[in-house]
This record gives sequence, C-alpha cells and structure tokens, in this order.
Amino acid sequence: MTGAYEAAGRVIAGRYRLLRRLGAGGMGRVWLAYDQELACEVAVKEIILPAGIPESEVGARIARARGEAQHAARLRNHPHVVTVYDIVESGGLPWIVMEFVPGATDLEAVVRERGPLLLADVARIGLAILDALLEGHRLGVLHRDVKPANVLLTGPGPQSSSHAAEGGRVLLTDYGIALEPSSGEPRLTAPAEIIGTVRFMAPERLRGETPTPASDLFSLGGTLYYALEGAGPFDRDSDGAMLSALLSESPAPPRRAAELTPVFLGLLAKDPAQRMGGDEAAERLTSLAARPGTPATPAPSPLRTPAGPGRPAGVRPPRPAGPQEPAGPARPGGAKPPRRAEPAAPTEVLPPAEPGEPAGAGPPRPAEPAGPAGPGEPGGRGEPGGPAGAGGSPPQPPPRAGDGAGPRVRRPRSGRPRSARRRAGLIAAVAAVVLAAGGGIYLAQSGSPDPEPSWVQVGDSPEGVAVSPDGDRAYVANKSSDSVSVIDTATNRTQGRPIPVDRSPKGVAASGDRVYVTSLASGSVSVIDTATNKVDKTIRV
Repeated sequence: MTGAYEAAGRVIAGRYRLLRRLGAGGMGRVWLAYDQELACEVAVKEIILPAGIPESEVGARIARARGEAQHAARLRNHPHVVTVYDIVESGGLPWIVMEFVPGATDLEAVVRERGPLLLADVARIGLAILDALLEGHRLGVLHRDVKPANVLLTGPGPQSSSHAAEGGRVLLTDYGIALEPSSGEPRLTAPAEIIGTVRFMAPERLRGETPTPASDLFSLGGTLYYALEGAGPFDRDSDGAMLSALLSESPAPPRRAAELTPVFLGLLAKDPAQRMGGDEAAERLTSLAARPGTPATPAPSPLRTPAGPGRPAGVRPPRPAGPQEPAGPARPGGAKPPRRAEPAAPTEVLPPAEPGEPAGAGPPRPAEPAGPAGPGEPGGRGEPGGPAGAGGSPPQPPPRAGDGAGPRVRRPRSGRPRSARRRAGLIAAVAAVVLAAGGGIYLAQSGSPDPEPSWVQVGDSPEGVAVSPDGDRAYVANKSSDSVSVIDTATNRTQGRPIPVDRSPKGVAASGDRVYVTSLASGSVSVIDTATNKVDKTIRV
C-alpha cells in the first residue's frame, strides 16, 4: 500500500498529479490532484480493495466500481451532488475523478467543532440532500451511505447553533458506493458483505434485506437528527446497545425542535413501508426552511421523563422489552398494519472489577444526564445504569480452585420452572455483571435477592453478551479468541464450537433470527444466522 508521502507527486493515468490526501474511509482515499490537461484542481478517489480478497473477486469488484462511478455521473448536473468527471485506471485499480470543493467542511465536523445547527439551517440542508436523493431515485440510483460525513457545506452557509446564514452550498458526496438495483451488474462487495455506516443505516439493511429508496430516507432522518441534536438518534454507551436500539428501539426523543419531531419520527420508522415519503418530507422541511434564524426549541414535555430516584430529569430509564414505536405523521392509505413484537435490548457488560475487588462491590455509578451536546461535544446519550447499581446483585465470590482457568458465564437459578424463568429473567430483565476472577461474566436475573448463578465455560476475554429474543440462548463475544460462544440457557452449557467472527469482537446485539457482533480491529459488524450459528454476512463500516 502506497504511503501518503510516497504517493504525493505521483501522476495518475498520465494526467492527474496527486498533491495531498484530503481524507480516507473504508472504501478508499481521496486526494487533491491537479489536472495537467485542463489546468485545474480536482478530487481523485483511490479505490482500495480489502486485504485478503480472493483473486477471483478482484475483477468483479473493479467492474462494479466502474459501474458505480457511471451511475453517480448521471447526477453530474445536480446542484447538490459532487460531480463525477472521469474514471481512470492506475496500478490495476480504478480512480474516480470528481469535483474539488474548496473550503468545504463536512456536516459531522461542523457539528463536532461548533455545536448543533439552527432548525432553519437543518431544514435547508435536509431539502438539499432530499432533492439530490429523489433525483437519484428517479434515475434508479440509491446512495446507501447518507451520513453527516458525506454532506459538504461551503461558503457562508450553516456554521453554528447561534448563527444562521444562507448562500452556502450543500453537497451530497460519496456516491462511490451507490447502487442501481436494476442494473444486474456485479456488486463492488462480496455477496456476504454490506457497505455503509451502521450508525445511520436503515434497520432493514442490517437485516440483509434489499435496499430501497426508503433506506436512503432513513439515513437522511438520522443525519438531520444529528445536525440538530448533536448526537445520532440511536447513539448509546456501547456498540451492542447502539445496534439493539437501531434494530428494535424508537429514536431518542429529540430535545431541541418540536417542529421537526414529526419529520424525525416519520423518516426513522423501523418499517420501510411505514416510513415518511420524500414528497411529504420535502413539504414539511420547506415550511421550516422558510423561517430564517428559526431557533431550536425544546420538544413537548411528554417526550421528556421526570426525575426519579437516582435519575436526573430528562434521562430516559431503560426501555422494557418490546418498545412501542411512536406514532408518526398520518400516512396515506389508512391505519398501519400490526407490528411484530420487538425483542428485548441485549445484555451489556460492565468494566472488569479491579484485582481483589468482588464483583458488584463499591458504590453504584451515578447516571449521567443526557442533555443535548454542547459545542465540540456531540457524544451519544448515556443510558442509566443497570441493576448492578443500588439495589442490584450482591457481591459474588470468585470461582473455586480447580474450576479451570478460562472465563466463565453464570446464569440464574430459581424455584420457578425454567421456561418461566427464561421469560421473566432473560427476556424482561437480564443484566451482565463482571466477575472478579479471570474477567468472566455471569447473567443474573434482575431483582432477584439470591440469583444463585451457575458457571459456564466461555472463550478468552469476554467483552459483550446478548440474549436471544426467546431467552433460549446467550451469545458472548470473546475478544481475545475472535469468536462468539453460544450458551443454552436451559442446560447452562455451550452449544458447539465458538463461532469465528472478525478480529476483536466487542458489542453484541440480538434481534429476530440474527445476532450482530461489532469488531474493533476490522471496523465491521458480523451478522450471525442463529439457525446455523454461522456468519452469513459482514457489514464494513
């Protein structure tokens, strides 16, 4: 792989001289280059193939990259799309030549550095992105990776939460992973891979369903939510919790703009058939964008939670199993079809106890307020602490000598039948607590005065755990062994061999018949089919 300093000065296709690197992502690197034929600056995207790709797939991926550039070029005259000029080949790989936008800053950086934007600015940005998406959809082209980092702002446009200005450009970029569903061309990624940014990805795409225009609209909703709130609608304290929220929970109630709440809820509907359409979203955004300097206002009080014991006002308590989707704007065609029951949120893992400190000892951690992020602090919302705090599980003894050196998982026992115990203890209120010895974890029934857990051997360095919606299985991510252990909760035994996943797995979420495992080292999400206990697809982020 060519380094940044070595590549600077290199001439691509005998025409484009690389000047400096502008940025990098999962699909490649973007360079500022000089077009020696037209004597102007351009941006050039270098396509990078994943390490270890089979030689048999290289040709198909290159062909797909060319096709995607051609699809994006169909939008070259749109005022809110970064124009694609050319595609050339160098070193056996395609390079996409695009419009260079001097002085542009991506929306993610603007919010991170200067704070959330004003409501009218967010509405204007939304209209520009929506116009670009709808034109692409009209031509049969999906974007598939709409997110704040792919929205460029230039000139005197939206700059901060306290200064609203008009006149700048809003540009949607990175159509490089765009998809024309009817093209029949080979995909840039392998059949078992999904490309996109999980944090803003539509849930149906996480489930492996075919992307549609509604998938782009979901990502647009998350992008606008971030611009106004300073955090994503499903941001949580851990990867597993974020995945679970994205798949099965309603978005965090917006706190800054009552007027945009119907748009957020409509675009972020879990069911694509129930999602707000582009025309309705455009109508609502137009009315808000026409109000220069409109300040963000608090959401109605029903969306906020009053203070409770150990919880400051505005901090949401843990959601119960099967959260109800909030009512969105009225949809044409009458009532919504009935929704399937949603799975419970996955179990989470607390930080390991200090050596010699019994699990559960020490004062409970106070819940952190989840107010809107200030300038330079766009972090996700913190969820209140689980039952390991005050009134939670009592300190547990370390494992007995001779029990084996590997980490172990413990599960509760009680006098009730196992089926009832699984329903009540695992589906409704499962908590993960770290043991003092060996970094092991056990599953304890919330509210039980005496969990009486039993030990189960798992892999090395367990980091995350989730329980299946029916409570029959627990899935434990083993960070050091790059695997996931499956535990039968009725027998307290592991099922089969650990499932190999990408390197350094950490967060785990279970939804329907799939388990989602985030991997730190590879920047990916492995999707496990629970019917086969095998990874059936990988999401590259």
